[in-house]
Amino acid sequence: MVFFHKNIEYNFPSSLSEFTLGQRIAFDNMYSDQIKELQESVFKKDENGEDIEADEIDVMLMTIAIASMNFSFFSGIPLQEVQDEISVDDVLNVYYACFHQINEQQESLELESEFVWNDEIWNLEAPELSYESKITFNELITSKQIVKQMSEVSASNWQGLLFLCAIYLKKENEVFNEAWMQENSERVQLMKSLPMDIALHVAFFLQSSMTSYMKTFQSLKAVELAKDPI
Repeated sequence: MVFFHKNIEYNFPSSLSEFTLGQRIAFDNMYSDQIKELQESVFKKDENGEDIEADEIDVMLMTIAIASMNFSFFSGIPLQEVQDEISVDDVLNVYYACFHQINEQQESLELESEFVWNDEIWNLEAPELSYESKITFNELITSKQIVKQMSEVSASNWQGLLFLCAIYLKKENEVFNEAWMQENSERVQLMKSLPMDIALHVAFFLQSSMTSYMKTFQSLKAVELAKDPI
């Protein structure tokens, strides 16, 4: 979406493919604490842990504040300037036309495992486990770490997703390299430019695979106990 301010053209993303995982991480680093504080101040609970009905004006003000943060981040216009010089209607129009639409798109993603990115084919390689597998202690430790990583992703830990993409999204015939896991490795830096639609497919695909992985593991455990009960 195009928006003009002081005769300068600004372009806002209107789909998941138009902004990157690196931008998502940067936005969270800049604003996630403020947004969390806003949400906690508006959506409160009583002494029994039940939701208290939020004040409509407070909800509206929170929405405008979050919309302004999105507007500022993706335009590069300082937040104070957005709040002082750009009308609320303009800010909300951009927010609902772009970022709100992106959130809805995120909810309707269908699982895929092959993508074209940078003119190359990339594939998702999920953890695999079968009844024929011989599970080692190291594999169990690895699976525990994967479960931890997946829970971090579900809690919107986008930095964690960055490393999961580095591990599981590969070009044909690529083999995992431990050097990829270094904080500033070339691989991690590359994944910062990954479009968010692909990044979210990685998260959803691995969550689905991990659920299947753990169910299979529990079945294997039951079979082994039946063969050789303690």
